[in-house]
Amino acid sequence: MATAEHVLDPARSHHAWDRSLEPALAIRSGDVVHYDLLMAGHGQVDEGGRYEDCRFDWDTLYNLAGPLLIEGAEPGDTIEIEILALAPGAWGWAAILPDLGLLPQDFPDGYLRTFDLRAASRIEIAPAVAVPVAPFLGTMGQPPGADGITSPFPPHAGGGNLDTRHLTVGARLFLPVMNRGVLFSCGDPHAAQGDGEVCVTAVECPMRATLRFLLHRRSIAAPMFRTPGPLTPLSEGSGHIATMGIAPDLMEGARVAVRAMIDWLVGEHELGREDAYVLCSLAGDLKVLELVDAGMWNVGFTLPLSVFAPR
Repeated sequence: MATAEHVLDPARSHHAWDRSLEPALAIRSGDVVHYDLLMAGHGQVDEGGRYEDCRFDWDTLYNLAGPLLIEGAEPGDTIEIEILALAPGAWGWAAILPDLGLLPQDFPDGYLRTFDLRAASRIEIAPAVAVPVAPFLGTMGQPPGADGITSPFPPHAGGGNLDTRHLTVGARLFLPVMNRGVLFSCGDPHAAQGDGEVCVTAVECPMRATLRFLLHRRSIAAPMFRTPGPLTPLSEGSGHIATMGIAPDLMEGARVAVRAMIDWLVGEHELGREDAYVLCSLAGDLKVLELVDAGMWNVGFTLPLSVFAPR
């Protein structure tokens, strides 16, 4: 079957899941689509600005490109999305937002950082502290399979705000089809993020993306992905520092581990507490190290030592 390439009109975007929306584009299995995606918070955050100057509107914060109709797709099928290209825009931002993230009680005040991404392969958090640019799309998915308008923020069985940092170029995402024609949308581009996105943001940025779509006549039980190689090739090789959260609850264990890492970053590398928390969100990874001891679990938080310049 012949395949085609398409360019999605950048003006065709929306801010919530709604399967009553008119498709922005119709394609066939095997086709390639080129996107020019707006950052989360487009028009609400200024490069070099302060948190006090942000104009956050939660109803329009996310800009989702689409929806895309894939001809012949039916509920019960599987759609495969191959990530062919990702190119971040000129700048991005990360923030601590009051009442959100893993540690809202520890960080009650808003805090904003913006980052120059022009021709940069690393993002400077502080002198001698930088994280590699590793772009991916935080949101790829479809309406959850019911009528009505639903928030874009929580992920669901058909994808959505998965915030999976491993969906970089060469990776493939597999989603159960929830709607006739899928009605796929994507957005929330990120230049860097750790597993957990603990302060509630990654490096939010605009991005040009190219995706290929393949339809499979088989079902899967949950979203899946496949990577072309190691999960974190840009940060491996120099070892890691890790903290452990031992607690009877996985969320409490995560909080213990991240708090311990923030304390270490402040004491060992003289970061401010806000920058330490942001660094944890952009480069640190939460891991369940152990859950077989009934009643007490071990949640790890690892940070690659490659983010630090040699002393």
